[in-house]
Amino acid sequence: MELSVNRSHRKLLIISLLLLSAVLLSGCGGITVVDNQTVYKPGIFEFLAAPLRATVVFFHDSILQPAGIAYSWGWSIILVALVIRLLLLPLGLKQMRSMREASAKMKILQPELDRIKKKYGSDKKKLQQEQMKLYQEHGITQAQMAGCLPTLLQMPILFAFYYAILGLASDSGLAVSGRLLNQRFFFIPDISQPHYRDGMSWLTSNFSLAKLQDPDIWPYLVLPVLLAITQYVMLKTGQQNQPQSDSSDSPAAGMMGQMSWLMTGMFVFFALQVPAGLSLYWVVGNFLALAQQLYVNQQKEHWEEEIQAKSKSILTASRQAAQQEEAAGLSQETVPASKAKTSTSGARRKRRRRR
Repeated sequence: MELSVNRSHRKLLIISLLLLSAVLLSGCGGITVVDNQTVYKPGIFEFLAAPLRATVVFFHDSILQPAGIAYSWGWSIILVALVIRLLLLPLGLKQMRSMREASAKMKILQPELDRIKKKYGSDKKKLQQEQMKLYQEHGITQAQMAGCLPTLLQMPILFAFYYAILGLASDSGLAVSGRLLNQRFFFIPDISQPHYRDGMSWLTSNFSLAKLQDPDIWPYLVLPVLLAITQYVMLKTGQQNQPQSDSSDSPAAGMMGQMSWLMTGMFVFFALQVPAGLSLYWVVGNFLALAQQLYVNQQKEHWEEEIQAKSKSILTASRQAAQQEEAAGLSQETVPASKAKTSTSGARRKRRRRR
């Protein structure tokens, strides 16, 4: 049951991602071409894109450029990624801690789950209801739902940053338009490329292995490769924080893995079609997320000690409830028997009086 609930949440996450991607790539905002000039057209994410764009410009104009720091636009993007990750840090740590607690509770409640399966094994509907009730009582379902929240919050921010980069990379449309054009970041010739409307044609047109060595091509492949690697590592380390059960529902577990890989593939495919500035933000965010997960893993022993102390009371309460339920069932069985004995003895007394 736990796996089926988790699978539903993953489906919701994938559907939300697909819908947001469709909106992003559907032309609802972005860049239009007028007289061979790219003009930025504000979209539905502009209410988030505008402050993100202003923050990038602020870091560049007020801090990095006056300090004479090279590749200042790229470093401005990195600073924005750092600020956003710091703002989301409390939520992320809380979510990871709750997932740890849910995992520990699943292990402690396993005897109770086995008892429920034994009692309602023939009634699958009742079995699922009782399992769901147990998960909800001990906060396991809530922890699973919270696991999707940080990712869902980051997706609108990512798409908004996409529009922020487009506004800086267009020829006109905004006061800051054009400021990101031809800006180098170490080995990347221009972080405003690949162009928004070129798709993957910059890579697939006249494709050959020799083309991958072209100095105008290979630099734009580095960030998507780093994105794939960091997503893979995040997938593996993130699985350690997921509540696990002893269920042998391997198809559900396989579905979860497929969805995770699907998300990674979509991210990489998307990174190959957007300006390198957005991929830079994305990769830096992943590295910061990995650092957060490493910190959580270091705190594992300390957290588990606290969780075990809390879980003792949970286990005691669950056992008491089970005992009370069993006692109530036994009393219900003995009451009819006592009534039958009473009626039998009464009938015997009546027959004796008649005699």
